[in-house]
Amino acid sequence: MLILIIAIIMVIIFATIFAVQYKLASMEGKPDTGKILESSIIWSIISYIVIGIIVFGISFIVSFLS
Repeated sequence: MLILIIAIIMVIIFATIFAVQYKLASMEGKPDTGKILESSIIWSIISYIVIGIIVFGISFIVSFLS
C-alpha cells in the first residue's frame, strides 16, 4: 500500500512539472513536447532525489535523537 502511495505521489510530481513547463512554453508559442518531456523527466528525477535526501535526513536525525 505504501508503494502505491509513493508511486501516485511521483506521478503527481511529474504531471505537475510537465503541466507547468507546457503552460510556460505555450505562452511563448508552439511548445515542443519532446523537449518538455525530456526536461520534465530530468526535473522529476532531481526532485525525487532531493525528497529522498530530505526524508533520509529526517529519519537519520530522528533515529539519532532517540
